[in-house]
This record gives sequence, C-alpha cells and structure tokens, in this order.
Amino acid sequence: VHGTPLEKYVFNDQNERNLVAEVSIPKPKTYNPTGSPRICAVDCGLKLNQIRCFLKRGARVDVVPWNFEINVSDYDGLFLSNGPGDPQMCAQTVKNIRKVLSSGIVKPIFGICLGHQLLSTAAGCKTFKMVYGNRGHNLPCIHHGTDRCFMTSQNHGFAVNVATLP
Repeated sequence: VHGTPLEKYVFNDQNERNLVAEVSIPKPKTYNPTGSPRICAVDCGLKLNQIRCFLKRGARVDVVPWNFEINVSDYDGLFLSNGPGDPQMCAQTVKNIRKVLSSGIVKPIFGICLGHQLLSTAAGCKTFKMVYGNRGHNLPCIHHGTDRCFMTSQNHGFAVNVATLP
C-alpha cells in the first residue's frame, strides 16, 4: 500500500491535555457592568447562551478564566460552566473553589456538567471516567414551578462517584 507512513502523523491523547485551558478565555471580561446581581462565571468552556440567560435577567456577569483566583467578596453568585475533558486536569480551579467553600461567606454556587464535577471535587468527592458516557441523549425535563417541559441534551464523559459524597 502506498501513501504516507503512519509514523509521519502525530496523534495526541486528549486525556493527557488540559482541554479547559485550551478553550477558556485568557483574561476576565465583564458584561452589563451596572447590572445586578453580580455573577462570577468561571469559563471552563462557557457557551454564549449561558451569559445571555444571566443578562436577560439584568445580571452583571464577570467571566473569568478557568484558573482565576476568585475573591468571594467580589460577587453575589458563582457560576461554574460546562467544558471539555477530565475534571482532574483542573486542579487549580478545584483549589480556587475550595477557597470559596472554606471562606465562611455563604454565596450561591451553580455548576453545569464539568462545573458540577469541579464543585463536587472541591467538596471532597471523586470523579471517574464513564465507560461509554452519555452522548447526545435528548431527555425531557419538567420545570416543577411551571410544569413546562424542556428538552435537554446530555453529553457527559465523566461523573461524580456518589459513594464519595461527604
């Protein structure tokens, strides 16, 4: 067989890369600077629509890089975004969340997907790589306040080990 020998190609194992560092913003950015409440959004692979949802409700959104040192006094709520890859690669984010949790100042914290895994890790849980993951499942979810149904798209490769809950 003729062609380029496979040795000429470099294949990188995505499990050895910090994918969050590759997709996160390089420096903080503020949206709606006079808005309220003030939300600190940690960008681990943030989607623009997530920012839009906060802005639609009048919030100020300070989007910060994945490894940004968070000052709990600077915001009213903390949002930990979704993102790619292994939560174990985000040790600096977990360290920063632990500082928030141990500050003694109680503020709301909300994590989606990877953000939830990082928050769980900061609280003492362990995560694991799922054998197959949940890929592309569209699942209906009922909002109990309105009985409205929303379709959600699931894409998870890692999960929190419930046996490690504190």
